[in-house]
Amino acid sequence: MNPAITRALAVTVLTLGIGAIVWVVVDNDDDATVAEVRAEQAANDRETADGATEELEPIPVLGPAPTLTGLDGWLNTDATSLEEIRADHKLTVVQFWTFGCVNCRNTIEALKDIRAEFGDDIEIVGVHAPEFDYEADVDNIIEAAADLGVVWPIALDTEKRNFHRWQEGPQAWWPTVYLIDGDNQLRMQQRGDGTKHYVRLAESIERLLAGEA
Repeated sequence: MNPAITRALAVTVLTLGIGAIVWVVVDNDDDATVAEVRAEQAANDRETADGATEELEPIPVLGPAPTLTGLDGWLNTDATSLEEIRADHKLTVVQFWTFGCVNCRNTIEALKDIRAEFGDDIEIVGVHAPEFDYEADVDNIIEAAADLGVVWPIALDTEKRNFHRWQEGPQAWWPTVYLIDGDNQLRMQQRGDGTKHYVRLAESIERLLAGEA
C-alpha cells in the first residue's frame, strides 16, 4: 500500500464514508483463489487433445537480487540471513508487507496456496516493514502472524531500510513481491494484491522449477 494512498484513503473515509470502503472492495474484486485458478489451469491442460502448447513469453531476468541488511531480527526461523534461507531452497519468494495493511492481508491465502503447491522447493520470506508505530511492536507482529497463519520466515525491517532499497524510485508500496531463482537473479517483481499477480507468480515458479532458464 503506497503511504500517500493510505493518507488519501484515510481522508476519504472521513469525508465520504462508505464511498472509500467501496473503493477498497472494488480494488480487490478477485473471486477465485490462486489454488482454484491453478486447478482450473491444470484441468484445461489435461483436456488439450492435440498436445498443442501455448507459446509463453520468457521469464525476464531483472538482475541480481539485493540482500537484506540492517534487520532487527527474524521470526519463524532459525536462519539469520536471506542467503541462508536461499541456500536451502531452489527458489525464494520475498514479499514486503505489514500486518495492518488490508492489501497485504489479501495476499496471505495466495501465499499459503503457493507454499502448499510447491513445498520445500521454495520458501517465502515476509519482510515486515511497518507503516505505523503499533505495527513495529514485535509482540503485535507475532500475534498478527499467528492470527493470519503466516508460518514462513519473517524478517523485521523496522526502519524500512530494505523496503526502500529494494524498490527503486520515489515511491515504495505494500505489498510488493519478488521471485529469486537459484542463481540469485530476480525473475519477477510485482506490486499489488490481485489474485492474477499471484497466479502469475505460481506460473513462474512452476516454469523455473521445470528447468526454464
